[in-house]
Amino acid sequence: MTVSIDHFVPKRRVPVVLWSDELKGFQGQIFLDLDGAGHRHQTVLERLNESSRFLPVAVGEAGQIHLVNKGKLTRVTPGPNVISTDVLSRGFGPAREELAEVRLVDGTVLHGRLWMPLQRDSQRVSDFLNMQGGSFFALLTPTTIHLVSASAVLLVKLAVCAGAPLAGAGSEGATVEWGPPGD
Repeated sequence: MTVSIDHFVPKRRVPVVLWSDELKGFQGQIFLDLDGAGHRHQTVLERLNESSRFLPVAVGEAGQIHLVNKGKLTRVTPGPNVISTDVLSRGFGPAREELAEVRLVDGTVLHGRLWMPLQRDSQRVSDFLNMQGGSFFALLTPTTIHLVSASAVLLVKLAVCAGAPLAGAGSEGATVEWGPPGD
C-alpha cells in the first residue's frame, strides 16, 4: 500500500487582469501563498516572478482553472479593491522610483513611476532593467500598479537627461515632454 502525503499550502485568490497580444483584458483570479505563521504573505509580483512557466488562473463564477503561459504576458494589473501590499512589497528594502514612459511591444504606452528595488545606491534604471531578464517589474501610475514583463518592453523613456545638450538643431532649452498621465 502506497501512502501519499500532500503538502498543503494555504492560498487566497486575488483578482487580476492579464494583458498579452492574445489576451486583452483577460480577468481572473490568481492564487497567492499564505504564510502559515502569519509573518508575511506572497505578493502578485512575487507570484509572477516565480520560476514556473505557467500561472494558474481561476476564471468565471465557477472558478475554472486556466494555465496561462507567463512568457507571453505583457503586463498584469490588479483588480478593483486589491490593496497595494498584495501587489508588491514596498518599504521592506531600499528602493527608488523614476518617472518613465514605457512602450510595450503590443503598442501600449504607460506613464508612471518605475519602482526599482536597489542592489546598490548608484544603480541606474538601465542596470535594473538589464537584470530583469523575463521577470516582471512594477510601474506605478495614478490609477493602478502595472506589473510589466521586461521581455515585453520595447522602449523606456526617462524624465532625465544626460548632461549638457548635444550641439545641433533643437538643442537649446532641451525639455522632456510627456503625454497626459494615464495608464
